[in-house]
Amino acid sequence: MGKPLSATAVSVTATYRAFVSAQNGRNAAALTPLLLEGEDFLWVTTTGHTIRGRDAAMERFASNWRGTWSLVPEFDAVTVIDVAPEVALLHVPVHFTFAPPGEVAQEVTIKWSGLFRNADGGWRVAAILLTPVA
Repeated sequence: MGKPLSATAVSVTATYRAFVSAQNGRNAAALTPLLLEGEDFLWVTTTGHTIRGRDAAMERFASNWRGTWSLVPEFDAVTVIDVAPEVALLHVPVHFTFAPPGEVAQEVTIKWSGLFRNADGGWRVAAILLTPVA
């Protein structure tokens, strides 16, 4: 049996599960409060495009959700690292299926890394850094 998860790892993983569920359900109302409020939120896509701020991220999600959008993380492979008090990094392989509306969906595997910050009474995604897997 593996090492028991820290309280931080359990909480951050629960927030990440809610994040994935909200995305797969195209539920903006559930996703918005999971992202760090304001311009401090950062998202770097697999193509290197940078999105700054929660509002800009939500606009991008809304656009992406018009097509095919599905995240299937390998939850057995989640790694959570305590970076500093109230800050943690979660890393996980994700099978990502996507396509713009009317186009054929493609599935790729990405490495999803997220910086989480404990703010406003709960863990929030502060940064998303995506790496394609060749």
